[in-house]
Amino acid sequence: TQLEAAKAKGVELQLTPIGREAFVFFVNARNPVKGLSASQVQDIYAGQITDWGSVGGEGGAIKAFQRPEGSGSQSMLQKIMEGKNLIAAPQEDVVQGMGGIIRRAADYRNFPNAIGYSFLFFATGMVQDDEIRLLAINGIVPSRQTIRDRSYPFAADFYAVTIKGRETPQTRALIDWVLSP
Repeated sequence: TQLEAAKAKGVELQLTPIGREAFVFFVNARNPVKGLSASQVQDIYAGQITDWGSVGGEGGAIKAFQRPEGSGSQSMLQKIMEGKNLIAAPQEDVVQGMGGIIRRAADYRNFPNAIGYSFLFFATGMVQDDEIRLLAINGIVPSRQTIRDRSYPFAADFYAVTIKGRETPQTRALIDWVLSP
């Protein structure tokens, strides 16, 4: 991780939580599945659940997209796997960039059985695409409220990162401003 890399160089990073974001899963809007449990998501990405029919959808092989190793989204997927091994995605299913993963999952003719993931901001703020549907996880739909009240299970803090002991007055002023109303 970045913290370990910094420590190896003798640098201690200071992490200040400045926000919270949801890690979301989405399917083609025509997929009848409205939600999954956290364990079903893990089992899909571990290769133990391979057909939509076993999670309440129409029968068909699940096409589980992944991101390249080292991307923020892939790191988050690995974290929520809680030690379960990820299946190896076929090379054509490793999609570059947030917009790419959303567009390919939304392409009904070519990928009707796709599932993808991203952070909520990218899925709803940067790519306005009515062809995907966000999935509820454990019955909780990702939203500002469920992120704020921590009921949505796949949410995490994000941080302003500074070098411990090297903070300037300008750095502190910027962080204070970010945290202000």
